[in-house]
Amino acid sequence: MTRSHALRAAAALLALTLGLAACAPAQGSAAGSSDGSSDGAGVVGVALPTAADALWSRGGDALRRELVVRGYRVDLQFAASDPRTQAAQVQNMLTKSADAVVVAPWASEELAPALAAAADDGVPVVEFGPSPADAADLGRAQAEALLADLADAPSVAEPSPEATPTPTAYGSTPSGEASPGAVSGTDAVLETGAVPGADAVPATAPVRLAVLAAGVSDEGEQSRYEAALATLQPALDAGRLEIVSGATLEAAEVGGDTAESRASAAEKRLRDLRAGAVVEAPTAVLALGDAVTRGVVTALTTTAPPTADETASPTPTPATTAAAVAPAPLVVGSGADPVTVRALRDGAIDATTFADPRALVPATADLVEALLAGDDTASDETPEVLPSILRADDVEELVASGWISADEL
Repeated sequence: MTRSHALRAAAALLALTLGLAACAPAQGSAAGSSDGSSDGAGVVGVALPTAADALWSRGGDALRRELVVRGYRVDLQFAASDPRTQAAQVQNMLTKSADAVVVAPWASEELAPALAAAADDGVPVVEFGPSPADAADLGRAQAEALLADLADAPSVAEPSPEATPTPTAYGSTPSGEASPGAVSGTDAVLETGAVPGADAVPATAPVRLAVLAAGVSDEGEQSRYEAALATLQPALDAGRLEIVSGATLEAAEVGGDTAESRASAAEKRLRDLRAGAVVEAPTAVLALGDAVTRGVVTALTTTAPPTADETASPTPTPATTAAAVAPAPLVVGSGADPVTVRALRDGAIDATTFADPRALVPATADLVEALLAGDDTASDETPEVLPSILRADDVEELVASGWISADEL
């Protein structure tokens, strides 16, 4: 992983692009907080894309705490997935005389003028969060988790009633156990490079896979999708896997330009895919992106809202009855938002991938400190944080790490 040095040229500013479009108390509007001492080491503005993804809300909070401990006053702002809002927030930080700015751009083009102003004023800018290369690691990890569990995907020939989760107020399903032979963590897949299940005997019918992704214009999402598909290619060639939806990134894109709208679009996409003929519905889903994963979870664990026709009828007849909905597919998602972790614990999804942004915090704070001390030779390299594959039996460890609380579950 890399993060930017002080950005001095417009070309460098325009090249600053992050991959994750990607939950703490998330709000749909821009939100922020200021913390620390105004007469300490200086003021650091932190501009993050959205509080709707735990990646940013909890990663940002961890960075804020670290900078405050080091004596800085911190102005932490979330842009509600709006690039213009984020650009205005950064400009406002400069107007208020921030000594440094830490940013995770939602759209680098919109930010370019504000970052150019920072360069003109000699205000160092540091990049925080995953790069497109890191997004590719996430895509590979998700594909590897799916390959490890292909044999556990529901059959289209003999759908089981038990495969469809029963909605509750939250949408959780009865607790499920990890799949037999499931691989937890990165030891068996990311470090060895082995792909579990790649040599398994093909089933009589291929697993029917739907791939759902966020924005096609996002470099990180492109990297994630391409890495996932490259990892799945041997299984596709062997006939063990068939992509029935999302065979290209354009087809996989669910739409939406905010985290919330992407989640809603992903929910609708999966509901639509399961509402057709059972033999045509996906038996596995790869949800590429934290917001996309939350939408998939909602589709699997809650009852679909009535359509306009159903609402207007005094005796509504749903177009899709419970019997017509295909069995719940095996799902591999992304992120560790509370909604996703609860679904993982309850067996609604099989696995999720997680790269802890807190691991980036010390190096980010070190770079801010070095640049403010005038050290332009400070390294912008940060430790590589490989994603972990999390399954139901990893939830307790996630709680123990402090990422999520037992109360949230």
